[in-house]
Amino acid sequence: MNKKYINLLIFLFLNVIVFHSQNIEGRITYLASAKKALAYIQEKGKKNKKHIRKHVNELYKKAKDVKVILSFNSVASEYHAIKKMDLTNKEEFNFTYLMSGSSKKYYTSNNVMSYENNTLDCYLLGECFLIQNLMPIWELKQETKKIGGFLCYKAVLRNKKTEKITLEAWYTPKIPYSYGVMNYFGLPGVILEISKNTIVITAIKIELNPIGKIIIKEPKKIKKLSRKEFDILKRTSFSEFYKKR
Repeated sequence: MNKKYINLLIFLFLNVIVFHSQNIEGRITYLASAKKALAYIQEKGKKNKKHIRKHVNELYKKAKDVKVILSFNSVASEYHAIKKMDLTNKEEFNFTYLMSGSSKKYYTSNNVMSYENNTLDCYLLGECFLIQNLMPIWELKQETKKIGGFLCYKAVLRNKKTEKITLEAWYTPKIPYSYGVMNYFGLPGVILEISKNTIVITAIKIELNPIGKIIIKEPKKIKKLSRKEFDILKRTSFSEFYKKR
């Protein structure tokens, strides 16, 4: 580990200590877009049958940008996507809404600097479950850029087998919580942007200490499962679907 990298870690750690003494709360609005993913999908889909490739391409072309919200205080955060109401009552599939969380809600709790992230899923199996997500194994980089006036640092996730980068995140130590987008959390600062092959989610409005207290209420009387337990439950409930795969 080189000296610059060690200095970066020390700098980030000190930032977290200094700012954690302040009771910062707020609300971040992000814009999720799948438009940049079209070229990637077209390239990856070359091996698919023509009619499947055409259908997937059309889904991406019709995908509309979606706003998502991260509300947080010193003890917890809540993330959810905003589904735009259609005045014509015409229900259209929006790939961006699906990839940015759809109807799920994501809660991250801060228990004395030990973070836990759970997904509230009330759609897939007809009842509500809280699914515990594992913390991603981040690789911190020294690259920086500004998002919404906040200095951000880069972090990446890699595929365990191929070592290829699968996701890029930008986080700011100036907001000293390990909250993030969906189940991406655990960095020394709030995540303001993530990008992967299928979607880009970027902060467009950052409100710190707004008027009115930020209250996060994670559901309590709901069955809690590990990710592995939930996957087993899915396979049991949709056994015919998984047999065909």
